[in-house]
Amino acid sequence: PALTFEAFSVGEENRLAFDSARAAVARPGAVNPLVIYGEAGLGKTHLLSAIGHAAHEAGRAVLFATAERFGNDYVRALNGQLESFRSRYRGCDVLIIDDVQFLEGKEKFQEEFFHAFNDLHAMGKQVVIAADRAPSQIEGLGAALRSRLQWGLIADMQKPSYETRLAILRAKAARHTSTLPDDVLAAIADRCCPSVRELEGYLN
Repeated sequence: PALTFEAFSVGEENRLAFDSARAAVARPGAVNPLVIYGEAGLGKTHLLSAIGHAAHEAGRAVLFATAERFGNDYVRALNGQLESFRSRYRGCDVLIIDDVQFLEGKEKFQEEFFHAFNDLHAMGKQVVIAADRAPSQIEGLGAALRSRLQWGLIADMQKPSYETRLAILRAKAARHTSTLPDDVLAAIADRCCPSVRELEGYLN
């Protein structure tokens, strides 16, 4: 519940991804698919969750899963439950898949996701993907699926600048109802943490 748009600290390094995420909620299907990529710990899952919360509040049916969960659900469904699996993943208004690089080299999973994507796209439903690399750099993706992922908007997330790190620290400290002196927050922000998670670890 804490991972909303309002709780996300926006900087130049993530503004395109943030604005695109808001657009995916405001105009479903207009930016389709939306692919957000970047190294671990930069806020991709936060943005995906924010999209899910906002779309749910707007009355849309949202399904949020990691690619690993998608694959596991598919394997379980092979025991006579494929129709139920397909109905679940193709019957939502917004499908959000995190860590799509997990599908790398897994042809059967990719094929099933490819068909789910096609059905949702054809119906104007919103598809949102996150990965640790751009689709063009995920070598184990089939050409057809890679092409689909490149249809829409691809937004990268970079490591936060000092100013963004400071804003993140202030926001997280406030949510912990902690008041820390500015020089303490500045000292933490100055550590040049490569990820927001590590930054939060220092704060904690």
